[in-house]
Amino acid sequence: MNEIFLSAQTPTCHVQYSMHIVDTTVLSLNKYQDSSKLNDCCKSGCQNYGRKWSCPPFAPQYEDFVRNYKNIKVILLKAELSQFSYIKNDYLKIKAANTILKSRIDKTLRYFKNLDTNYISTGSCRLCKKCKRKENLPCAHPEFMSYSFESLGINVCKLTEELFDTELLWYSKNNLPLYTCVVAGLLSNNEFSSEKIVDVIKEYH
Repeated sequence: MNEIFLSAQTPTCHVQYSMHIVDTTVLSLNKYQDSSKLNDCCKSGCQNYGRKWSCPPFAPQYEDFVRNYKNIKVILLKAELSQFSYIKNDYLKIKAANTILKSRIDKTLRYFKNLDTNYISTGSCRLCKKCKRKENLPCAHPEFMSYSFESLGINVCKLTEELFDTELLWYSKNNLPLYTCVVAGLLSNNEFSSEKIVDVIKEYH
């Protein structure tokens, strides 16, 4: 599917972003699995490791999570950070952009979830303000908990480069990237139009 350009209206600004969808099979993404490396990265560099049920070491392997599905629509949302010049702090520019992108893709993915459709979200599960794992309690909503590609052991950097010809850029001090991206997946066994996804996300402008 060709790149689609969308917009989001917030209380403080009007943001332009793009959406690209690639239709493929769940098996085709097996080549991006690198669970051992990603688990080590999470363990050494992420504060959510072992503190959220949606994150390693509790997250399932990709092949286990997708085993009941044949098809996946991989979705990339991308926003140029120059639009956030009104925010002085560079890190907050990325945070604002990611909040806009993640909120819209999450709502869109949840719209399609049913007995025949599931999804892979962006980042750790944000369903609960405080994950029950921090209190050593079972997940409060296991039927709605979401996982990211990274938590399932998929190397998203390689995935986006090969599927979208897009390099993931990272923030570092005094180095604001040109853009930020979020990547998600919609799992299904039935065929449905990618245009339907575009129609749904437009409702959350």
